[in-house]
Amino acid sequence: MLFISSDGNLLNRSLLINSVWEWAPVNGQPISSQFIFSEDGKISGYICENEHSWSLDNAGVNIYTSSGELLWRFEIADYIDGKMRLLGIAQPPQHRRIIFSLTRLKNLIEKVDLATSKTKEEGVRLVIWDLDETFWRGTLSEGEIQPLLHTMHIVRELNNRGIVNAICSKNDFDHAKGKLKELGLWDDFVFPRISWQAKGPQIKDIIEKIQLRPESVLFVDDNKTNLNEVKHFVPGIQVCEPDFLDKLLEDPRFRGKADFSRKRLKNYKILEAKHADREVLGGSNEAFLRESNVRISFHTDVPKEFSRVHELVNRTNQLNFTKNRWPEDIEEARKEFEKFVSSEFFTDFGYVKVSDNYGSYGICGFYYVRMNELHHFLFSCRVLNMGVEQFVWNHLKKPTVNIKGNVASSLENPETVDWIKIVDDADAITGEEKKSSNSTLRVCLRGACDLTMTSYFLRTKLQTIEEFSFPYQGWENLTTPRNIALHEDLKNTENKVIIDKLPNIAPSRFASSIIDEDADVYVLSFSQESFHGLYKSKKTSMILTMGTHALPYYMEKPTDKFDYTKVDYEEIKDRLPETTKESWEFFTNNFDFIGGFNEEIFKNDIIYVLNRLTAARKKIIILGMNSQYGNDKPILEFFGRINVIVSKVIQNYNVDYIDVNSILKGEEDLASDKGGPHYERIIYKEISDIILKIIEKSNI
Repeated sequence: MLFISSDGNLLNRSLLINSVWEWAPVNGQPISSQFIFSEDGKISGYICENEHSWSLDNAGVNIYTSSGELLWRFEIADYIDGKMRLLGIAQPPQHRRIIFSLTRLKNLIEKVDLATSKTKEEGVRLVIWDLDETFWRGTLSEGEIQPLLHTMHIVRELNNRGIVNAICSKNDFDHAKGKLKELGLWDDFVFPRISWQAKGPQIKDIIEKIQLRPESVLFVDDNKTNLNEVKHFVPGIQVCEPDFLDKLLEDPRFRGKADFSRKRLKNYKILEAKHADREVLGGSNEAFLRESNVRISFHTDVPKEFSRVHELVNRTNQLNFTKNRWPEDIEEARKEFEKFVSSEFFTDFGYVKVSDNYGSYGICGFYYVRMNELHHFLFSCRVLNMGVEQFVWNHLKKPTVNIKGNVASSLENPETVDWIKIVDDADAITGEEKKSSNSTLRVCLRGACDLTMTSYFLRTKLQTIEEFSFPYQGWENLTTPRNIALHEDLKNTENKVIIDKLPNIAPSRFASSIIDEDADVYVLSFSQESFHGLYKSKKTSMILTMGTHALPYYMEKPTDKFDYTKVDYEEIKDRLPETTKESWEFFTNNFDFIGGFNEEIFKNDIIYVLNRLTAARKKIIILGMNSQYGNDKPILEFFGRINVIVSKVIQNYNVDYIDVNSILKGEEDLASDKGGPHYERIIYKEISDIILKIIEKSNI
């Protein structure tokens, strides 16, 4: 194994830590170009539970999951286009054996220098004013002052442009406040710092509280000593003397954006009030947030609010985790958004509103998840330090985030943000909390693609427990009623021993909220019944489902049978590399194949599930399947058969049944494959609305 650095030395810890790396499957698109080996043994610049921490030993570079399991080992080094590249395979090998690479992009110190370098003066978002001999003529503590009409005009005009004004002046607070009230200007300023203390620390405090970058702030003072002091305490801040004020409004840095309703000024007034109340609570941010009644709402009608979302995507920086932008032309941006949404089936997107006891912050966040990876994840700085970004990420089930550039927040420990409540519309709530009646309900969704897509809409209104099919070491783990009914068999110790000896049984395969009875509502779908074979233990008669895409398996028709017990280990070892010979031979010697879909077993399993949930007094909703539209006729026929069986069984139970066939109007409502099982996004939204109405009428 060859481990050399770009200068011919052995690969060492220093080279790893002081470099920025690109993480990508070989011959595939990069997943992260900001992959960093942090000195504390963690991985930064990129968030994924599977790539959480690292170590270096004589064998190579090891990468571990968040639970400490070794998942990747990089044992080969080569050069491509003059750049060092490390190659590795998952440990233990994944069933597809994808080779990943880490390519050294640049020196980390160079990256930091680039990120902090100032190439041009930024647009100003905040002007901090001295008062004596700057805002007005004269010294207030020595007698009367002379108001200056042009500075009064500048303050009012800046507020109309969305550029706010603050004060830092050596004066008596009450005296200066009284004079500004007399001039009718006190309410035009935020965060006034009027005292006899040094200006440097006070201005640093203003900027930190107002949550702006120093480069977007201008300080005006007639005293050069004060200007230099502030530049020392706040590196990067822009400063000027009063003689610049005559041309300030014509300077392009102060162009701003029309805000005649002074919405931005009002938002900073809210922020000012929040900081004042936080100080009353002893400065504890968490204690303050728990008193603030923070509320959040999720919305999926992005096209309706596209103008604001477009502004967020292209303007936010401090809390923009992905830094992906749209074209500046809004119509071009809309086309790009629509293209992305239509090109991938598994997409989830929405905007976020936030409010608290101090007011509403409007639309201040946007997310776009594609194949469980965040392409957009960003928030307005007005919600900085409120825990909103952590809460939303956790609520979205922690999709992978490729963090680009510097972000003024971390997504670590999102579960601890428990002071935020989900409501129907954060904008509609003022004063005393009016919490959504559904926001505390726990709803278990158990099924396949139909409920996976529906969950994207439901999780914006409810607390969801999502039990969907998932691959494990090459095998499909399906959320069928059979796995629930096996709960009774698994009470037998002998069956547990058998399960432990079988190939590739996921630890969570038989776990479910149905067994735990910890949800209020259960939404079930049975579209997975065609994707497995049934196998019966010769010793205990326990019946299991087994299916893998690496081998043929039972499909829609009873004649399409494939018996795994007749397959020799030599035939499967390359297709299922994580299946051991011992476990495979135990399975083939101790189980009989009894066919694919079995109506009697399926019916009894449904009855078991319904009896259990009914006894626990749970609300049950069953989602039917499309049997009318699409070009995959065998699967449509099978879905129709399942619908008939289910409809007959539920006649004896208090179950709400959603007939998808009554929702679909034709093939235009199907996803692009037009097969039949997958629908357009609007259909899943309609299904979610029906589920919400059923829950609302149930008065749970």
